[in-house]
Amino acid sequence: MQLALPALDRDPRLVDTNPDSVASWVERLPYSDLHECGRLLLEALRGLSRTPMEVGNRHKLLLHYLKGLDRYYPALESEIVQTDLTSVVRTRQLAMLGAALFESIFVAFKLTLTERLAKRGLLEREQQRIELLLYTMMAARQLLNICCQSYSPPPAHFWQDCHQLYSFALARGWQDKHLEKDDSPALIYRQILLLGLTSTNRLSMPELLVTKQLIMDLSRQTTLLPVEALKGTVHGYLVDSSRDEPPRFLRVQSETLEAACYLLDLSPAITVLTHSVEQLTRLQNTSHSPSQVYDELTLLQSLAAEWQQPRRRRHQRLPIQEVIELISTIPAIWYRCNGMSWIQAGNEQAAPPASTRAPPAPSLFVVVNQSATGFLLRGQPRGQTLRAGEAILLTQPGKPDTAQLCMVCWVSLLPDGIDVECGVEIIGRQPAAVMLIPSITHPTDTPQFALRLPAITTLHRPPLLVTQGRLFSRLREFRLWDEAGENLIRSSRLDKQSPHFQLMEFRASEYF
Repeated sequence: MQLALPALDRDPRLVDTNPDSVASWVERLPYSDLHECGRLLLEALRGLSRTPMEVGNRHKLLLHYLKGLDRYYPALESEIVQTDLTSVVRTRQLAMLGAALFESIFVAFKLTLTERLAKRGLLEREQQRIELLLYTMMAARQLLNICCQSYSPPPAHFWQDCHQLYSFALARGWQDKHLEKDDSPALIYRQILLLGLTSTNRLSMPELLVTKQLIMDLSRQTTLLPVEALKGTVHGYLVDSSRDEPPRFLRVQSETLEAACYLLDLSPAITVLTHSVEQLTRLQNTSHSPSQVYDELTLLQSLAAEWQQPRRRRHQRLPIQEVIELISTIPAIWYRCNGMSWIQAGNEQAAPPASTRAPPAPSLFVVVNQSATGFLLRGQPRGQTLRAGEAILLTQPGKPDTAQLCMVCWVSLLPDGIDVECGVEIIGRQPAAVMLIPSITHPTDTPQFALRLPAITTLHRPPLLVTQGRLFSRLREFRLWDEAGENLIRSSRLDKQSPHFQLMEFRASEYF
């Protein structure tokens, strides 16, 4: 087993290698200062993995640092999950720091395991080695988890190391060993593979949390089939232990592959997902919360489709290097479309308080390439919220007539922790600012910001409304204010829904 490990080039005299001293230092860390505490822990962990020392002592020190990380990580995760990652530079930096911390934990466990396996002696117990292998694989799983949460790829050699750890467990017959209430190496490996082939950067944070739990549960329904056991040609996710990459969807022919290759059989897991989709489809027609059922149904359908076959590019990409202005979230887009004002002409009584601040200025992004349906963008959000499913407005500088309303499909944080890439889908052009409120209201209801997209006659697409939250209900009546005044309308069909907005067809109430 040749794992990727750093050189042992630190002078032991310059590193604290006393377990009692390290335990005391861990207790005194400034846990309330997330950035400083993380920086100190990261520096110590990197020093641990570059300093020559006796393996037993390294293991003791690692466990002390792990206690500190267990105390530190919940606050870090809360910050990442609750604060928008892309719009706040500090949160992006904390996310990158968290990924670096778990990479260091993974490296430290790999080194400790390697040194323990190399040690020969009567006192070396097999159980201790199995425990180290399990902790190393659990560290890999947690590293991939936080990479998914921070929309960033795992470090180099990650997949190669995971493949080798599983192959080693298999060779030793340890693949089904486990600690009390913990998973076995075989199950952890399948969880890592399933998480690796899922496009988590297309998910909102709530969707990601649900997906990760589904993966933890449904990985028990997956199987690794050696390619030499396959008959004929099949299409599926190939795991090649000799390559530093996650499972790839390929046309698999056993006679052209080496023995270290497996087919990840997802059929039982897909069957469970399909059954859940069927149940939700039946429930959708009778549910009192159709929007919530729609969200769950869309997520499960997306996962089932991707696990059967990943998304393929349907349109040619044309490389262009054009700078555009980007504004995100419906209120900020509404403000821009309403002439940089929170007050709608003719509907002044519905204006927000005078103290309401103007949204952040547009951010400049580069259009890396363009297809018939969307764009690939790269840049710094600078206060703009970029998350999967968010509405954004793209405009060429100084040309308001070029405004296009889009939806963020996926997000990726680049390694520098500063720039962000995202793929966006075009929804419509020239959105207009309108206000909306259900005709039957509660005392606390107030008019909401909404956007109206014009009809596209050539595509037989009627006018559409873009609203925040979950307002849609078939034939629900609304009062709508636009440049023509107040009108009564009814929603007729839900065209699209994301975690952050709904796109619905509507008609004047008099037509119903």
